[in-house]
Amino acid sequence: MRHFPTGVTVVTSVREGEPRGLTVSAFSSVSIDPPLVLICINREARSYLFISESKVFCVNILSGDQQQLAERFTSKIRQNQFEGVPYEVGSTGAAIISGTVAHLECEVAEEHHAGTHSIFIGRVISCASRPGSPLGYYNGAFHDFGIRID
Repeated sequence: MRHFPTGVTVVTSVREGEPRGLTVSAFSSVSIDPPLVLICINREARSYLFISESKVFCVNILSGDQQQLAERFTSKIRQNQFEGVPYEVGSTGAAIISGTVAHLECEVAEEHHAGTHSIFIGRVISCASRPGSPLGYYNGAFHDFGIRID
């Protein structure tokens, strides 16, 4: 799978007022009508419980200059995960990270178990984008895809 280029996101959620996030490349569009997306989350990840219990998540599509955020949210930081990370709280309560190319706030419509992961189908309730180039991942490394999105 390392030979399949993919975009890089940080998926955020909230539980009891605490924001949580993790780097996710398993993200895809499912349907335009109604607007649905999917994410795949390892059920061993701490963030899994946040999404499964709160039934909300936000997909933050990282820009090419946000590699340090992708790396930060792959780490095992347990406390103050968002310390020093500029963000705002969206309508779902999940964190919308500043400077991303786009974000999609979602309510969980369905959860399916597959192996070690859960596939969450999210109903998009709010989204926004800005011009920029997305961060990508290919062959074990991060890359600025250099594609300007307007």
